[in-house]
Amino acid sequence: MLDNSLHIVSFIVHVKPDALAATAQWLAEQPNCDIRGEDEAGKLVVVAENSNEKMLLRLMDTVREQPGVLDAALVYHEVLAADTADEPQD
Repeated sequence: MLDNSLHIVSFIVHVKPDALAATAQWLAEQPNCDIRGEDEAGKLVVVAENSNEKMLLRLMDTVREQPGVLDAALVYHEVLAADTADEPQD
C-alpha cells in the first residue's frame, strides 16, 4: 500500500424510496462525499475519498445504519499517491 495515499471509493446505496431525500441529504453533509447519481426507485451512486481507508469503510457502515437504508455496496476502490492524485493518471 502507498504511503501518503488517497483512497477513492464508489458505492451504491439502496434505500426505501420514502427515505431517499433524507439519506441523500445526510450523505451530502458528510465530508469528502458526493452523490453522483440518484434514482427515484431508491438508489444513490456515491463517491467518497479519504486518506484513511478505514474511515471510508466506517462511512459505508454508518450509511447502512441510516433509517430506510437497505444496503450499501462497494463498486470501486482506487488508491492513488496523494501528492499526484490531481494529475492525469495512466
